[in-house]
Amino acid sequence: MLITELALDQFRNFEQARIWPGHSVNLLCGDNGSGKTSLLESIYCLGFGRSFRPGSFRQLIRNEETAYTIFARVREEQETQDQKDNDEHQVGFRRDTQGNVELRIDRQNEKRFAALARMVPVQLMTPESIELVLGGPKVRRQFVDWGVFHVEHQFYQDWVTFSRILKQRNSLLKKRSKSEEMSYWNAQFAELGEKIQRYRQDYLDGFLESLAARCRFFLPQYEFKFELRSGWESGVSLHDALLKHQEQDHRYGHTTVGPHKADLKMYANSEDVRVLLSRGQLKLLVAALKLVQGEYLEEKTNRRCIYLVDDITAELDSESQRKFCDALSASNSQVFVTAIDPKSVNTAFVHQTTKMFHVEHGTIKELQRN
Repeated sequence: MLITELALDQFRNFEQARIWPGHSVNLLCGDNGSGKTSLLESIYCLGFGRSFRPGSFRQLIRNEETAYTIFARVREEQETQDQKDNDEHQVGFRRDTQGNVELRIDRQNEKRFAALARMVPVQLMTPESIELVLGGPKVRRQFVDWGVFHVEHQFYQDWVTFSRILKQRNSLLKKRSKSEEMSYWNAQFAELGEKIQRYRQDYLDGFLESLAARCRFFLPQYEFKFELRSGWESGVSLHDALLKHQEQDHRYGHTTVGPHKADLKMYANSEDVRVLLSRGQLKLLVAALKLVQGEYLEEKTNRRCIYLVDDITAELDSESQRKFCDALSASNSQVFVTAIDPKSVNTAFVHQTTKMFHVEHGTIKELQRN
């Protein structure tokens, strides 16, 4: 997908702002605190319905205002002008200080952010993105589930149903219930939980070979291995795992095994990457994960994701920067990159059609590239 127009109203430090991004690389330059990252944040909100920064949604609303609005025109990447016109969509949402959301697609009200997220597949890369590796299992499950969501449409509904069943089972566990009702929910939980695991494993199997090749290119001194842990003992059905852990579950008052406990393990030269790689190397590993995930999205759906890259040069030496920028260029995706000094990044995308924008205290101005 491509964002052809982006408009903000009362978002962060932007009173009103509107840009028409290019189809390739869009360079956002400006001093620290000018609003570069906030611009990326607004696009991320279209793809996820929330910010990637910590804090309440109220912090996204400009001071003393009551709501913010994000609007965009997006379209499929087609060749002919007729196709471009036919495939353009208007998307956006408004959120007020009370948390109320008005979500619209092509001027029609929508109830779920999932519909918008499918239309704006977004990949984020920031200095904090190494938490994908260093953080807890939840962030790695979210990484996997983002991809499954975009390539397997039934996954979302199955995950919503599974989450409801998990909530119901946990409610019974808190009541210390051992009734026949628990047997019913165990059966439902096990059936759908194993289905969730198959979705995830099939998805990863589809691009693990490409991921290993990309990792070898970025970090040739290591041999990488990736392993999805299901969240319960290998070789045991989920139903049997629930029975095995039922006393523990009753003791703790929540479900201790299942796909909600899954994790993606990552190894380099047979060692945990968290203890072996430097921060710069971890950033390259995360870049490999997200770039290959984007390539697989295009392979399966014929849609490209939008890359948001904050502070692209942080913790990367010149050779690593070159590899990263070359890979972004080769993706042929729409890219938004922030930098204080545009010269340091502009040269990295010399062969790309680059648009440059200067961001300064809530204003955005398109610059002419020399």
